[in-house]
Amino acid sequence: MARDIGVGPGAELFRAVITKRYGDGTVETVYEGPYGKPGTARGRVGFWRSHLAKREDGSRAEGHIESCRPAWSRVTDPAPQRGQRTPQETDETAPAGSPAIQLVTEALRTRRGMHGRHVADLLAEHGHAEAADRVRTEVRARHGHLSGKQALELLSTP
Repeated sequence: MARDIGVGPGAELFRAVITKRYGDGTVETVYEGPYGKPGTARGRVGFWRSHLAKREDGSRAEGHIESCRPAWSRVTDPAPQRGQRTPQETDETAPAGSPAIQLVTEALRTRRGMHGRHVADLLAEHGHAEAADRVRTEVRARHGHLSGKQALELLSTP
């Protein structure tokens, strides 16, 4: 769940530390937060106290609030996105096949989120009408569920 708790320089964050003791003897400690205000964390402790007190098996909860001042630092090496090719991989794999396949391969390297319909439009714009019709037919057959990569695979198969 994304939320904005206004974590600026020198901000203080709060969390609730809740120890739950169940009627069967099980003990569990959970951490909820972070929150921008201590009252929100206190509210979570109060919620669990009253929630477990309603049980008729002897369950109960206790808790306290903790605070911290985070020390932010810049991340210098971004993590690669899942499924993203490294520059070395893309340079070594030169597009093969017809000019239409080369056009689509290059477009998929430089653009994100291409749909099969976008591939068909690109092919038609560059004079590859037969390949564009083949992709459009497949998009219709799959009720619109054709990605750019799937369109490239379609074009690559005879």
